[in-house]
Amino acid sequence: MFSFFRKKDHDSNHPQTQNGPATVAARAQGVATQSKPFGPETIIPHDNAAASDAPEPHHDTQQYDLSTLKIEVESSSDVLSPAEEQAAMLHANDQLLAAIAILEADKPEFSSKRKLESWLMLFELYQQQQNRTAYDALGLDFVVAFEKTPPVWRQQQNKPQVVSHASAYHAFPAELTIANIEKEAQQFLAIRQKTPDIRVDFSKLKKIDALGAAELVAVLPRRNKQQGQLQILGSKVLIDLISPMIEVGRRIPAEAPFWLLLIEIHQILGLQEEFENLAVDYAITFEVSPPSWDPLQAPKTGAQIAKEEAKAKAEVEQAADEQNHLIGIITADHPQLLDKINDLVGNHTQVTLDFARIDRIDFESAGQLLNRAMIWLQQGKQIRIINTNELVLGLLRVMGITEMLQVERRK
Repeated sequence: MFSFFRKKDHDSNHPQTQNGPATVAARAQGVATQSKPFGPETIIPHDNAAASDAPEPHHDTQQYDLSTLKIEVESSSDVLSPAEEQAAMLHANDQLLAAIAILEADKPEFSSKRKLESWLMLFELYQQQQNRTAYDALGLDFVVAFEKTPPVWRQQQNKPQVVSHASAYHAFPAELTIANIEKEAQQFLAIRQKTPDIRVDFSKLKKIDALGAAELVAVLPRRNKQQGQLQILGSKVLIDLISPMIEVGRRIPAEAPFWLLLIEIHQILGLQEEFENLAVDYAITFEVSPPSWDPLQAPKTGAQIAKEEAKAKAEVEQAADEQNHLIGIITADHPQLLDKINDLVGNHTQVTLDFARIDRIDFESAGQLLNRAMIWLQQGKQIRIINTNELVLGLLRVMGITEMLQVERRK
């Protein structure tokens, strides 16, 4: 019985012409419906030179003993065995028990040939089945076969994590001027309406005009129970930018928004002494009553503020990192990860996608990934997929995706 997914000899410089989406889909359907296990006497055709040395069968039904073919077997191969292909197909179809049965039946064969892929597939299947007993038993056999330690059991599960943070986050751009302040203010207010507790980041700010300052004074109210909590990140950037724009005794109406914004920032931060000194200077300059300190605001030191900002920034970066992770399964019912892959690739020429926490990819999604790989190849993109588990790697090999993208197995 010949494998439905055996690669043709590579006579073309364009591998995608041999493994188009329609062809791959047809192949996948053929193997997915096949349930007969592959035995040790199954004929395994090999590519190129190895194939040409093998004796030509007289009939399709005739079987040969592999030992007569005198093929050198290594611990890793460029060609998947029929059992490995079937296991990858069944896994893609979420038939883990059937995939385990296929590999278990083929274990005498791949054990004698030290076929590393089969071992890694079986380890991954037991891992995803949470069958620690079978995993450890396989590990003992692995030590005997390879005289090295087996893959380590992973405690962390590759299920999407719902990251919950108490505060929303909004970063203002490098410029807040008449050209964009209205739009930025509306975006900020829309976020705060949904999540009263919010972190606002001024770390990128390099330019602000009077209208920008006035709008910020309007949308950055003092903290209270009704409005939720507001935490400022990049406060030093904002203070250092505004401070040179004002001067005690220089009564210029256009500078009033900078005074008021600076006073409000000190109020929000909790710098009471700095707030009161600045309020007095403002009252002297514009001959008005000075703003009053909010008694609900607990005074803080500069060191406390710096520590709180550093902690908040680390939490924001962690949340952003989680959003960039690919976690879970990529299936027709969960297409969000394919969209995220598109977003991560974006306009970049070189991209590394970490599949360490991707458990499974189904046929349909693999076909879509194949189509995108073709497009990326045409666009000259260099896409690298790392930390791929052996079953997903097997599927990508069967689909021909590894011929277009650099794919590395999990280490």
